[in-house]
Amino acid sequence: MDANEFRRLIVNLIRKGSVFDVDLTSTPPTCRVSVGDPDDTESPGLQTNWIPFITLRAGNTREWNPLTKGEQVILFCPMGDPAQGVALAGLNSDTFPAPSNSADKHMRVYPDGATLEYDHAAHTLTATLPEAATVLIVAPGAVNVQTKQATVQADTITLDGDATVTKSLTVKGPFAFENGMSGKAGESGGPAAIISGTVAVSDDVIAGGKSSAHHTHREQGDGELVSEPQ
Repeated sequence: MDANEFRRLIVNLIRKGSVFDVDLTSTPPTCRVSVGDPDDTESPGLQTNWIPFITLRAGNTREWNPLTKGEQVILFCPMGDPAQGVALAGLNSDTFPAPSNSADKHMRVYPDGATLEYDHAAHTLTATLPEAATVLIVAPGAVNVQTKQATVQADTITLDGDATVTKSLTVKGPFAFENGMSGKAGESGGPAAIISGTVAVSDDVIAGGKSSAHHTHREQGDGELVSEPQ
């Protein structure tokens, strides 16, 4: 092996380049990388054939976050042969700058503008999604949330299932029910319901088995109290 060939192999062991094509349908998924400047005699450029790119995990646990065109990578070529190369993402560039310059944040930005961010200094986890985005959590067993305070803001909220509230419930807006309501007095023996203000009933109220709208009394005489409703 002459000196020039030896030098070429050494130069090609590790190169910086950028992805100019991606094939996500191949097995494994592959990319083509453009490296260097073809006019640079000291470090001539090249374009690889289809080569695999490195992912974080590819065993029983698998990660899918494919390369994109224009992304800068490091090209590793065993034996200095680009045909055996693999591409490792990712280097920030003017085209794809870093999404933050904070030492306290772990952040991920998606093409549609969605962001996931954890600020370990402020102890805040933030997920910001674009307009009309949806979130789906599938957990056939259970979903448990433990926190000191929870706030949900939405135009409408639907609970499709039996709901149990183990402590007090305060409703500040109008309260409506469609299929009846039942309850019982508390453990202290007090009334089951206390309402301040006027109660309007369109039909009837049954108290102690007696109709409020249609019950009768037995006359006791002038000036005497009537009997209990019948």
